[in-house]
Amino acid sequence: MTDDWQDRAKALADALVRSGELRSAEWRRAIAGVPRHELVPRYYRQRDDGSWSTVDGATVGRDEWLSTVYSDETLITSVTDTHPRWGTGQIAVSSSTAPGLMCTMLEALDVTDGHTVLEIGTGTGYNAALLCHRLGSEHVYSVDRDGQLVAVARTRLAALGYTPTLVACDGAVGLASHAPYDRIIATCAVGAIPRPWIEQVRDGGLVLADLKAGGVAGNLVLLQRDGDSASGRFLPSWGGFMTMRHDRDDGSDPPRQPRRTRATGSERHTTAPAEPWRYTVPWFLAQLAMPSHLSYGQRIRDDGSAGEIFLSATDGSWCEVASTAEADGSRRVVEAGPASLWTRWETAYADWTRYGRPGWERLGLTVDHEGTHTVSLDHPDGVHRWQLDAGSP
Repeated sequence: MTDDWQDRAKALADALVRSGELRSAEWRRAIAGVPRHELVPRYYRQRDDGSWSTVDGATVGRDEWLSTVYSDETLITSVTDTHPRWGTGQIAVSSSTAPGLMCTMLEALDVTDGHTVLEIGTGTGYNAALLCHRLGSEHVYSVDRDGQLVAVARTRLAALGYTPTLVACDGAVGLASHAPYDRIIATCAVGAIPRPWIEQVRDGGLVLADLKAGGVAGNLVLLQRDGDSASGRFLPSWGGFMTMRHDRDDGSDPPRQPRRTRATGSERHTTAPAEPWRYTVPWFLAQLAMPSHLSYGQRIRDDGSAGEIFLSATDGSWCEVASTAEADGSRRVVEAGPASLWTRWETAYADWTRYGRPGWERLGLTVDHEGTHTVSLDHPDGVHRWQLDAGSP
């Protein structure tokens, strides 16, 4: 059947209503009315060996393909070769976000008829289609660094009757030619909120973005412009996106990580949790004080067993933490470099514990006229505040 997608889209909308991610009738109609499969005619699935296979109606059958497309699942839609230094292989660079997360964000935007919206990150065009369905194409603008993605999205959207303004450009600069906007929504992660976004949303307007401190840890934050500054709160539930790419990403060598040589490090013990990335809020707070270009993970020994947990940064800082605790519950730490990375984590975890282990809903963000990013607990003027090195988004 040519219209068998409609029942699936309606079922997806109903499921998102039950989950609480979809609340308004307008967005429910958008989810039920936009044919996601026309914008995601194929996607990629990663094999056990790390390689990627293309999935569409021809490879797995129309029923399985449509079932996946109309599920609450993020679908990888573009992959590219890794940098030679990282070895051979491919990595995901674009995706169609899980509809549930998109609904959470669209609901948070609190749009009304007549609002204009700038989307950062066109991708497949699915989110742009939802915006067009709700607001009308003349009120929707979208940019993406990848000109080919923009061209394909434009063609597919037009075939569905949607004609938003699509432009290929670096998302960090926004789209000044059509500003001001009532809302700006970014479907990519940034290390700091780009100044043009604040300048291009109207006073009192909203900016919704995924703030990842150091490009590593963070969450969605909803800011309201007030003059030359913007402030707001992080969304209660966690959501994350791929890091925004820039025109200046020219394929040059990635920053070098230091060699972790135990003979050059100093040794001590720690009682902080050994895998900080499992604790999203304190891990984010730790990133605010850490050097950029952080790498982290866990060694895998030759026999396949789990080895030391490690953190390293391109300024030469690194640490390794024993995977096994000693009799007193502590773990051995070996570290070196200009910054004690593990101390940053210990401090953030201790603060988070002392303040009652707050969730995202207790954290706020203020970006002032100079671009200073200040994270606060409970109240912007409270005593518990952390500053982020805004750096480059």
